[in-house]
Amino acid sequence: MAGSLSTFLILSSVLLSTLFSVPPLAFAEESNVLLTGGVLATDSQLSYLGLSFVMQDDCNLVLYNKGSGFQSNTHANGVNCSLTLNDLGQLIIHSSDKSTVWTSPVSTTGKKGKYAAVLRPDGQVAVYGPALWSTPALSSNADAADDGADRARLANIPMVRNVLFSSQILYDNAKLASRDYTFVMQNDCNLALVKAADGVKWQSGTSGKGRNCFLRLDHQGQLAVQDDHYKTVWSSKPAGKTSGDYVLVLQINGQAVVYGPSVWSTSST
Repeated sequence: MAGSLSTFLILSSVLLSTLFSVPPLAFAEESNVLLTGGVLATDSQLSYLGLSFVMQDDCNLVLYNKGSGFQSNTHANGVNCSLTLNDLGQLIIHSSDKSTVWTSPVSTTGKKGKYAAVLRPDGQVAVYGPALWSTPALSSNADAADDGADRARLANIPMVRNVLFSSQILYDNAKLASRDYTFVMQNDCNLALVKAADGVKWQSGTSGKGRNCFLRLDHQGQLAVQDDHYKTVWSSKPAGKTSGDYVLVLQINGQAVVYGPSVWSTSST
């Protein structure tokens, strides 16, 4: 009996030590998005359908997109490397000794804030920011080039369940979804953030103010609910000062956030 008890205590001690030695995740998010403060550890990745942006165990950051791809060319330059996104919109690779192995270019705006790196369905990773607008936090109680050709390409990007890109629209009960949250353009012309089982957490308050309404994100980072006569019945504030490409991300914490403009992309390297 004494031997069994001793063995149990030893195993319990080892288990507790293991549990408390595991570093907490900085952020949990949908698999296609990395937010400021988020971390991709060694062998972790952003992914969307058959695309992946991988922080490999050889310390090389590689985009696999069945095309030209991208890599940081940092293989063997560090040990147990991780990727973070800082408050200047830079992606940074750190080795386990905290030394910097690689960084993406800093935003030309130099503005501190919250940014989002998005693996897009066109096979590229782009960093957008800083955050321009968001629905209220839910709790318990860089300048971008105005490139017409690039805009035409982005306009053809397929819809993504948790992200809306500039020029894309939601209409007729279409929605973004993340975990148990949905951001829905209701057919009564009301835009609503809904949590399953809890109901509406935020809304534009435009129910009945138009017919056949739709939500659109423009190239100034402004969301607008418009009716079938293209009359704006609600819009987010403020609009961005720079024309470019923006994204609306429905985050797993229940916030819908507009980031932009795009400050870096794998397609620009």
